Amino acid sequence: MKIYVIRHGQTELNVKGLINGHIPDNLTGAGREQARLASENLPKSIKHIYSSSLTRARQTAEIINEVLQVPTTYHDELKEVNFGDLEGTPFLEEHKARHVNLDYDWGPSGENFEEVKRRVLKLLTEIHEENSDGEALIVAHGGIVRLLTFLQSGDKQGEISNAALFEFDLDKILDRAK
Repeated sequence: MKIYVIRHGQTELNVKGLINGHIPDNLTGAGREQARLASENLPKSIKHIYSSSLTRARQTAEIINEVLQVPTTYHDELKEVNFGDLEGTPFLEEHKARHVNLDYDWGPSGENFEEVKRRVLKLLTEIHEENSDGEALIVAHGGIVRLLTFLQSGDKQGEISNAALFEFDLDKILDRAK
């Protein structure tokens, strides 16, 4: 089964260079335009949108769904990695490097890689069961795109632009995760 994953549009904290993690953060005007433009290039075969419950992803999903007009549900499992005490602080190069390398251990107040993987895989299994007859779109965050890339191919994903679209083989991800 094919799934599409899009990162949310640009946010106020993205512009300021701050770690947003689980902080509620709104799209900028540019972010709303990114979501609108992305909606024009999505396949019409998408039957459902699964979005992170965080504001920036919800706003992106709502804009996209103005075109797709499909059922949309919101899920905590798709939230960005919880950076704990680092949320709201400058996204330093050392933090970016750890994020790219999936070196998630933002404890004691944040999440580690296995925690993020576990919650995302739980929902991916449900998505697979619910969409055997069609394709789905996930609206999420850079950390989730990085995780899915790693689960599918073992590769690490560098910088992920706002509203960047990715395509994944959900069967392959779930098989490799066993």
